[in-house]
Amino acid sequence: MTPIIIFELFLFIYNNVVNLLPLELHARIYVWLNLTVLLLAWLWARKNLGLTASDCGFTRKNLGRSTLYGLGLTALIILPAFALRYGLQALGVTGSFIRLEGFPSAELWWRVLVRIPLGTGLFEETLFRGIYYGYLLKHYSPRRAIFRSSLFFTFWHIMPALKVVLGDLRVTSLMPLIGLWIVGLAGAYVAGLAFAWLRHRTGNIAGCLTAHILINDLFLLMISLF
Repeated sequence: MTPIIIFELFLFIYNNVVNLLPLELHARIYVWLNLTVLLLAWLWARKNLGLTASDCGFTRKNLGRSTLYGLGLTALIILPAFALRYGLQALGVTGSFIRLEGFPSAELWWRVLVRIPLGTGLFEETLFRGIYYGYLLKHYSPRRAIFRSSLFFTFWHIMPALKVVLGDLRVTSLMPLIGLWIVGLAGAYVAGLAFAWLRHRTGNIAGCLTAHILINDLFLLMISLF
């Protein structure tokens, strides 16, 4: 079994097992467990995949341009989302995430300032657009690296997307459940393509980090406060 297959299997098993943990336990250990796994994955990749920080997109080259691209991608996604939300409200269509009803302010800002930037953005981008994409790019064409990393990013979201439909939206009817789950996975694939394209376009991971963190933060703020 090749090192990259081992890497893929580990990530797939890790994510699915962690997402099966009880909600309270998962919330308590999410950030610190992910950061620990990220550190171990980084050390393992340096030794077994021969990757450097530059291979993974952590370089000063194109840092500013990559960040600006990330801000542009954020605006491209968030502005239409805000417009859609306010448009639906104007038409009298409202809705909310069940799990965010009565969301404590301290928990909200913990997620915005710590959980999403470190436990999600830094963790996933370093794994997928850093280590995984960096390895693929050394062995395959950029196009194949983009599509393969995006496909695996979709597999990574199988359980999280299901948890959103079942836990946050409380969908119980089979067909709407499957439909929304597929929409969630399709969204993950498109996001993976966008982030991987950004990484390819600039050769730097800063834009991916910027866009991933800001998009997740702003979506959370939008559905929590507006």
